[in-house]
Amino acid sequence: MTRNIIMLGTGSALPVSNYHACYIVRTNSFTLLSDAGGGNGILSNLNTAGIAPTEITHLILSHTHTDHIFGAVWLIRVLINSYFNGSKVNRLRVYANQQTANALIEICRLTFLESYFSEIDTVIDLHIINPPETDKIEDCKIRFFDVGSENVCQMGFRLSFADGTTFVSLGDEALTDRNLYEASGADYLICGAFCRYADRDTFKPYEKHHFTVKDVAMNAAKAKVKNLILYHSEDKTADKTNKYHAEAAEFYNGNAIIPKDLDIISF
Repeated sequence: MTRNIIMLGTGSALPVSNYHACYIVRTNSFTLLSDAGGGNGILSNLNTAGIAPTEITHLILSHTHTDHIFGAVWLIRVLINSYFNGSKVNRLRVYANQQTANALIEICRLTFLESYFSEIDTVIDLHIINPPETDKIEDCKIRFFDVGSENVCQMGFRLSFADGTTFVSLGDEALTDRNLYEASGADYLICGAFCRYADRDTFKPYEKHHFTVKDVAMNAAKAKVKNLILYHSEDKTADKTNKYHAEAAEFYNGNAIIPKDLDIISF
């Protein structure tokens, strides 16, 4: 089976040169978008990655923050536009907690033409999730859970593939004691790491309810995560990939991956 993670964006809420943190999980049977960033840059990055919006089969929105949800508004608008232009549009299955679902629909209501908003149910199939819940995406089991954020109600998920491979997402939350169990033993874990611990006084991650590479790496070692993907980070550090790798390696013996926008990770 072909299976890729396509990093559409790796940046934090206010990136300088990157798009906001979001990515595609693509297999032979589905194309899942996890969050959508904060603007129409999602459309440009999908185009660069060679993925048409109509190819996306599932969308998971972790929480209500602008840098995760506003791109979904643009995506839905494009799908409705395609529908009006006579293109075949399969309904996009959207997973969100109640707070995030309410925000998404209200933003669309306030910003779409009435004729567009009236067709929203034509192009999306909205599933309200009250974690913990499980579902299936083709032959893949998915479990939704609360990541334990102290900032906003945020939903993570664990994909269990038929071959036994597990992929866990914590949204933009770091790996902490509050979600360590959900990530335990994951083959791949993606989560936020705002900056290096060495740069904490410069970027002040803790004031933003975020954590550092060191913090996450120490917990990844505890959780026995095999591959650790770090994103939702600052983009001002020169030679960031090597510097983040060096800090992670001090506390974690697994494979740390520090992706750039549009990187592809095969797993």
